[in-house]
This record gives sequence, C-alpha cells and structure tokens, in this order.
Amino acid sequence: MAGKSSINRLPSMVKAYIQKLLREDRMTLDDMLADIQARFPNEKAPSRSALGRFKLGFDELTDKVRQQREMAEAFVGAFGEDASDKTGVLLVEAISTLTYQAAMGAHEKDEVTIAEVSALARAAKATMEARTMSVKERQVIEKAARDRLLQEQSAELDNAVKAKGMTEEQAMFWRQKFLGVKR
Repeated sequence: MAGKSSINRLPSMVKAYIQKLLREDRMTLDDMLADIQARFPNEKAPSRSALGRFKLGFDELTDKVRQQREMAEAFVGAFGEDASDKTGVLLVEAISTLTYQAAMGAHEKDEVTIAEVSALARAAKATMEARTMSVKERQVIEKAARDRLLQEQSAELDNAVKAKGMTEEQAMFWRQKFLGVKR
C-alpha cells in the first residue's frame, strides 16, 4: 500500500489553499508551487510530482461530482418534475456527493476510526432513505392526481349521460372504455 500523500500531511490551511487553487484551475503546477512557497514560506512545499498526483485525484473526484450532477439533472429532466421536485432530487444528490467525498477522504487516511466509519454509514443510510422517501412521495402524488382526474372525468361523463339521454349500458361502455372503471 502506498504511503500517505505529503500533501495530506501538510497543515490544514495549506491543504485547503492547494484545494482552492485546484478548484480555480487557472495555474500550472509550477505556478501553483511558486504561489504556495510564497504564501507559506515557513512550510515545506510539496514536490511537483506530489502536487501532480494530488491534482489527478482531485480532478477525478471533481469529474465524478460533475457527472453525478449531470445525471441528476438528466433524470430530473426526463421525469419532468417541477422546481420543488428538482430541488429535492438535487439536494439528495448533493448529500450523496458529500458522503462520497467523505468516504474518499477517509480512504486517503492511513487509519480510519470506527466513529468515522459509523458516521459514513449513517450518512449513506440517510441518503438512501431520502431517495426512497422521494420516490414514495412522488408515487402518492401521482396516485392522487390520477384519482382526481378519474373523478372529474366520471363527473363529466355523468353530465354527458344526462344531457344526451344515454342509456346506462352506453354510459357503462364509455366508463369502461375510457375511464377503466366499472360501476
């Protein structure tokens, strides 16, 4: 197993600054190293190769996050949800991404505590429950809308039966044919 990255051993403020530079994605590795050395002269700067490896991992993680976001937006678009549904789906996706990032961060550490594993498990469980709840809520809403539409159509059919003088047999045909209900 490879040793711990020299960047992960840096003080948190230096590591956070490196991550900021990587998110901005406007400097070369050499420019970043010079900037880090100038900003933190009392800290040992990482090697160029360590920074390059860290950048590759960081880019891979941000690419996965971007892909998840795009997939969530594609699913939302395919389902034709309204803005509140879209917000809920994206919120669950954000939680999934954060859980994944936390798991990746724990994986980078040499030792992971039981508390950290437990916290990740709880976060994963909460994410799955949020997804399940979202699906169940959508199903309840769809059923309510379908029932309301059937009631409205049935009432319209009853009015048409009375207005046009249809027989009960004719009305039953239309109820079964278009409403899928039996009386």
